[in-house]
Amino acid sequence: MIPQASSTQSAFQKPIWSSLFGAPWLASLFIFAVLASIRFFAILSPYSLQELFFLQTVAMWALPFLYLTASGKREIGLSERGATTVSMILSALAGSACGLIFFGLGMGIYGDSPSNWCVSIRIYLHLDEMRGLMPPWGLFALYALPGIFLNPVGEEILFRGVIQQSFARRFNPAIATLINSVLFGLVYLSLHGIWRDEAGLHLRLVSATLGIFLMAGVGAVFTLCRALSGSLWPAMAAHAAFNLTLLGLTIYHYFG
Repeated sequence: MIPQASSTQSAFQKPIWSSLFGAPWLASLFIFAVLASIRFFAILSPYSLQELFFLQTVAMWALPFLYLTASGKREIGLSERGATTVSMILSALAGSACGLIFFGLGMGIYGDSPSNWCVSIRIYLHLDEMRGLMPPWGLFALYALPGIFLNPVGEEILFRGVIQQSFARRFNPAIATLINSVLFGLVYLSLHGIWRDEAGLHLRLVSATLGIFLMAGVGAVFTLCRALSGSLWPAMAAHAAFNLTLLGLTIYHYFG
């Protein structure tokens, strides 16, 4: 299981962060707020800011080097040996099952209406425009690589790594799981729930709330993969499988 550190354990965050914020859980909330703000601005801005979105992903990748001590890296699961072949396969299957459920609920409840998060994915990835340039399998191949290596790695470092362990140190693993999962759900409001048109920003309250709840559940599954294995790598595998399943089903449904 994810260890809960005591005050006698080695330092988790680098000294500069301790001097600025004191407790790791406060520093992790600040880091989340900054990165989430960048993401929301990059996606919801009237300008095309994909480079900014990419930079916040790179920042999540860099967190272990900028924020954590060597002990902290081990504590979040980057250096542990729990990433066995079995744990990676089972985690990937769990992530794929989450993707299937997520897709099925979106289609079953909302169909092809704008309240469906799969429609939001279709719009965000510009699938309609890209369809004229390549076949469905080409679209899947184009988005598969970032779907495996970009967000899954960075987000697992932030949510199941830094936030989970920071709050586990202050409270307990159950509360830490609840917090990291809810924050994980909230950040995806930038993709579905809040939207912009010429009149400004809008909120799809019901589907946004349901989307937050579902993504929080998905985050809890990723946390379980981390806890059972003792490593972040199975959680990353589950996240990548979730992305690929949801992407593949969305492309097949609309363009297959």
